[in-house]
Amino acid sequence: MCEMRAFFEENGYYLARSVYSPVEVGRLEDEFDRIVRQISKDRKNGSANGNGVIGTRNVQQYSGLWMAALLHEKFLDIVERLIGPDIVLNHSTLFEKRMTTAKTPFHMHQDWSYLPTRMNTMIAGMIHVSEATEAMGCLRVYPGSHRHGRVEGSTATNAAFHEQFPFEGATAIEARPGDVTFFDYFIVHGSPSNRSETPRKVVIARMFSGKDRKEDVHQFSENLVLRGWNYHTTAETARKTVVKA
Repeated sequence: MCEMRAFFEENGYYLARSVYSPVEVGRLEDEFDRIVRQISKDRKNGSANGNGVIGTRNVQQYSGLWMAALLHEKFLDIVERLIGPDIVLNHSTLFEKRMTTAKTPFHMHQDWSYLPTRMNTMIAGMIHVSEATEAMGCLRVYPGSHRHGRVEGSTATNAAFHEQFPFEGATAIEARPGDVTFFDYFIVHGSPSNRSETPRKVVIARMFSGKDRKEDVHQFSENLVLRGWNYHTTAETARKTVVKA
């Protein structure tokens, strides 16, 4: 675990192998596919776009099995090593990236641009439900780029940022079903289009320390405490009276 923490601090990401067993990930894939079928019937909750991606937020609102996956002891043990014992789920996101001939990648960016927190503890845990290869448009990262901190204009729509961090210079993170890629919200990352006939399936959990807080406490937050305590929950935020997209 110490080596894992050191690697994460140096590189800004860590690929944890076999966090979920083959039996567990098989059941999770069945539930994943069930969610995709459900959101395909209801475009208000899901979306399919020109880059071959269909997705939705908050798998735990669809499936008890996926809620259990986010509470998985081995998964949370790793998260605790990275951000401490108080673990708050901001939200989860399901992505199924299908084959497309269009050159429409999810360009390089930093996640802080979308989800800033005061203490910058936000990380992502990308749960690989399927294999992830270069041909399938797997995650690409710039190791060590998290040490730049907040880079202004680091969104997926900023062409100047993409020129500074082209896909060709990034490291491809290939993974197997049941692996989890953890990455800092400062690391520059993105993913190219899926060129294979096999869909790439991931669920990303975005989490932060319970001692930290969102700069916009209402920003599409579940704020579910997965482990420990949330020191900043109030009656207002618990009611989620205001939700901003």
